Amino acid sequence: MPQPESFAKCVCQHCGGHIEFPAHGAGQKIDCPHCKWPTMLSVSKAPSVEVGGGRAARKRVYMAFAIAAGVVVAATGVIYVLLNPNPNLNPKDSSTVRPTNTNPVAAAPIEAPKPKPAPDPWHGLKASSVILDKAGDGRLVYAIGTLTNDTPRQRFGVKVELDVLDENHAKLGTATDYTDVIEPAKVWKFRAMVTAKTAKTAKLTNVKEQE
Repeated sequence: MPQPESFAKCVCQHCGGHIEFPAHGAGQKIDCPHCKWPTMLSVSKAPSVEVGGGRAARKRVYMAFAIAAGVVVAATGVIYVLLNPNPNLNPKDSSTVRPTNTNPVAAAPIEAPKPKPAPDPWHGLKASSVILDKAGDGRLVYAIGTLTNDTPRQRFGVKVELDVLDENHAKLGTATDYTDVIEPAKVWKFRAMVTAKTAKTAKLTNVKEQE
């Protein structure tokens, strides 16, 4: 009879997202399914084993716990009512109701949800817009832009990848440029050569860093 496949869980070393993977893949480096950056699969505790029907069994157990908890809460409420009669009723005349405080308690102000931070696709490398620039003789064209290192650490082996588009925004090809290092708080001005003669615009599509 075949043994059930075991699975393990870990977190991405970049974004902290949870990753579940076959236990035999521990030690391998993959692209995180959440942030797409390379991360190492590691086993921090004994792998869990998923057996056919396991999820359904767990679901039935959770449902049984929920039902039991509901019964306990309902029983507690009934006992509380029996042991604590309504203090507003006069013991001698149940039709007489004691006056209560008619001043409503001011509701606490509801805070507006805080806006989510803007996505940071390049992990601290801020990209500018990209323009096409012709060299002096007009025959060579470059896609020009900047990357600013907003992190307190050096960024090594940084490569930019761009899509080259025509006037209808159809992709004609790609262009790339590379630098060895970007110092903290410094700006790198990249120049990627464009070979397509009918290119009108270029768009930054990816920034890779040496692992």
